[in-house]
Amino acid sequence: MINIQPRTRQEREALRDKDRIEKSRIDIRVGFEARGLGVGTLIHQAPPQSTLYVPENERFDKDFAVADKKQREHEVWQREKIIERKRIEGLDRETRKWDYQEKIETKDQVKLMSHTQQLTQGKRNSNGLAYNPITLKYDNSEQGNLLRQYDDKAKVRQFVRAHNLDARGNTGFNILTGEQRGGVEHIVPNHLRTNYQQRLREVDEQQNIKHYAIQQQLLNQYE
Repeated sequence: MINIQPRTRQEREALRDKDRIEKSRIDIRVGFEARGLGVGTLIHQAPPQSTLYVPENERFDKDFAVADKKQREHEVWQREKIIERKRIEGLDRETRKWDYQEKIETKDQVKLMSHTQQLTQGKRNSNGLAYNPITLKYDNSEQGNLLRQYDDKAKVRQFVRAHNLDARGNTGFNILTGEQRGGVEHIVPNHLRTNYQQRLREVDEQQNIKHYAIQQQLLNQYE
C-alpha cells in the first residue's frame, strides 16, 4: 500500500477557511497578471498593463469632487461626440439628397430644352414646321434655314422642269406677235438663279452622257 502523509490540523482548518481558499486559488491562477507573481506583489506592485495598476499621483487622491467632475465631463464629451457624429451624418445625407435633386432638375431642364429645340413636344401654339403660315416667313432658327434650303431646291427643280417643257414644246418666238420669247430664265428669282443655272448644266451633262451611250449602242449594232 502507498503511504499517504496525513494532513495536519492547520491544513484541515485551512481547507475550511474561505480566505485561504481564495488566496490559494489566486496563487494558482494562470492569467497574465499572475505569472510568477504572488498576491501581495499583484496588489502592491501591479504592472502597468494590469487592471490593478494605479498611478502614484492617483493612489492617494481623496478629492472625490474632482473625480466626479472628470467623470461628468467625460460623459458630456461622449454625448457631444455622439451628437456631432449624428449631425455630420445628417449633413452628409442632406447633401447627397440635394445633389441628387439638382441632378434630376438639370436632367429635366436638358430634356425640356431638347424637346423645345428639336422636337415638337413642349411647344405651345406652334405648327409642325418652322414656317409661319400667317406671315409667310420662315422661322429664324436652324430648322427654318433647313426648311428654306429644302424649298429652294424644290423650286429650282420646278424651274428646270419648266425650262425643259418650254424648250421642247415651244419655239423661240411668239407666234402671235412674232417677237422673241424670253423663256423661263426671266421668271427665276435672283437668289435662285445661280442654283438654277448649275442645275441646268448638270441636266445637260446627264443628257449628253445618255445620248452618247445611245449612239455608241446604235453604232455597235450596225457594225
